[in-house]
Amino acid sequence: MIDLSNLAGYPLKFDPDTVGLSFGSEIRMPQYSTRELDALRPVLLDPDAEGPDVIYWMFRNTGMPEDAGLYEAHDLRYDVSAFQSVMLGPEYMKTSGHYHPMIPGTRHSYPEVYEILYGEALYIMQALDDYAASPDEVVVEDVILCRVKAGQKIIMPPGYGHVTVNTLDQPLMMSNWVSSRFSSFYGTTEAARGFAWYVVDDGGEPSYIENNSYARGVPAVRWAEVREVPELGLTWDVPMYQACAEAPERFEFLNRPWEYEELIWANLDLA
Repeated sequence: MIDLSNLAGYPLKFDPDTVGLSFGSEIRMPQYSTRELDALRPVLLDPDAEGPDVIYWMFRNTGMPEDAGLYEAHDLRYDVSAFQSVMLGPEYMKTSGHYHPMIPGTRHSYPEVYEILYGEALYIMQALDDYAASPDEVVVEDVILCRVKAGQKIIMPPGYGHVTVNTLDQPLMMSNWVSSRFSSFYGTTEAARGFAWYVVDDGGEPSYIENNSYARGVPAVRWAEVREVPELGLTWDVPMYQACAEAPERFEFLNRPWEYEELIWANLDLA
């Protein structure tokens, strides 16, 4: 087991061989769920791909017991996820992909912020003109790709759905802070058989194939690099869990993104 406590900001160990997590005995028991291969088939380039039954594990609403009231007061939730390093047909392992709803009374959807705890993630962020259920009606306005390494944090901006891809030959582990006021939805993604671009293996290197299920086509990819945003509590030297425990008000952007739009986008250095 690898001790990730210093990086995670609370007692946590990880076994890369089994993709197993060990929370400290003092950690509040998280809500646990899995994502099976069969659940991913609607968004795969090859829906008949073979692989293990369970592709990744999700541990929701975890943390130190003494912090529970603090986060509930700010309507925040801290999750941890662990992913296998497997191929799903020609594609690298990926999540289902989802979108967040609009915040009532605003024209903004809820953002989310991730931190890599082990490995490296490739994030695909995709903005639509609306959330129509049929791919014939969906117009993809923008696609951003960004690689994030251990200790780095990335914000999924309002209006952007997102997929996590593991292109490395090792497991991936990440955490996230998100508002507790909503539930994500997946229907638009499944109707279009995934996001605008598939990430596939091409001789040992990632390559990108357009998803032609979008009848109106898809835009070219824009690449980004992540940057620190100290004003939002996002620096590489302080675990995201610890940063929120010390100053939860800095994470108010997860519930009121319209007040922090410039700082949210400062996290992404777009090419």
